Amino acid sequence: MQTEPLGAVVVGAGQAGLATSYHLKRLGIDHVLLERGNPGETWRKQRWDSFVLTTPSRINSLPGPSFHSSSPDSFESATSVVNYFENYVKETALPLRTNSPVLAARRSSDSGLIEVETPDAKYTAHNLVVASGSQNVPSFPGPAGSCPSFITNVHTADYRNPSQLPDGNVLVVGSAKSGCQIAEELMQTDRKIYLSTSRVGRVRRRLRGRDVAEWMQRIGYWSETVADLEDPALLSEHQPLVTGVNGGHTISLQSLWRSGVQLLGRLESIQGNTAEFRYNLRENIEYADIFSRGMTRRINAAADQMEPDAPPLGDDPADEVDEEALVISPSTSLDLEEAGITTIIWATGFSGDYGWLNIENTLDDDGSPKQDCGVSPAQGVYFVGMPWLRTRSSAIIYGADADGAAIADHILWR
Repeated sequence: MQTEPLGAVVVGAGQAGLATSYHLKRLGIDHVLLERGNPGETWRKQRWDSFVLTTPSRINSLPGPSFHSSSPDSFESATSVVNYFENYVKETALPLRTNSPVLAARRSSDSGLIEVETPDAKYTAHNLVVASGSQNVPSFPGPAGSCPSFITNVHTADYRNPSQLPDGNVLVVGSAKSGCQIAEELMQTDRKIYLSTSRVGRVRRRLRGRDVAEWMQRIGYWSETVADLEDPALLSEHQPLVTGVNGGHTISLQSLWRSGVQLLGRLESIQGNTAEFRYNLRENIEYADIFSRGMTRRINAAADQMEPDAPPLGDDPADEVDEEALVISPSTSLDLEEAGITTIIWATGFSGDYGWLNIENTLDDDGSPKQDCGVSPAQGVYFVGMPWLRTRSSAIIYGADADGAAIADHILWR
């Protein structure tokens, strides 16, 4: 039974929570790590069967024990990530409480301390670290609520493999990493696949003898902060498109089109059996191409400086501008029934659930966290594991170490 207030309670045992707990323990700060299920619960429940990371193992370790993989250049499955998290907890002896969903967190009116309630226990602490994630509640756009009855709606959080889908063709909505990887997988079946595209950058998988993620690390791309961005609108953009499937390869809208995927613009509405799309396919393809060319130029320049003997760029058909793809005249209206579409897969992202966080001045009017580099204006409240928390890498495994260390140091300073 708890008799003295803890230094901190950390809510969520994904990569961000694990890294923060590690650093709190390193600094001697008494704390508890609460997880609604088991370590990496989102990785267990919201990944499809063929899912693999898009970053190679060499940059996917948390502080302390390294990610044990077959190769530093391998792209590990969600199961491998979960196994790593489980072993990590054991090797570092983190104070984890599994199957402990947080029902509420509030500030005591008497002591000013933070009280955290689970079904089995109550904790009192000086600090609360919210590591429950901002990417675990499936988001659906407005058109999803207007689908005809013959359509089966499946979010990427619930998609597992093609065999779970009813017979018929498939419309995938969203062309970031998840949407394009699932569309590529579905093309291995005898279905007709339609892809509603969006504005997403892309990169080549390998350049000048190294994986693009390693080059991004070396040129400081992952370390860029909000202040480094020329346009604040870039904060809402997806990580650039690339895939780790089958050892990793470049993936682009034109490569999907050449494989038989029917490309469309952004989905605007569904009325009756008819889906309406924006006429912006060319714009989306060109944006991805421009992003790729910019990143290639940046890495080429860095390679010339860092490794003058690095091999030349080489050819990559999936990265090449395809003039035929650029002049596609996509339909802006599609009769779902006539197209034989029976399933829509919504690759439309996630949001976070902070309904349990009942502490003043922690959330904006739209329910998003108030924070500056993870520090909330509410005394003793912190956030980790969010996109652009401190740097571009904050929402991926690679960024968990630095962010967790910064928050633990701030708690120690308090």
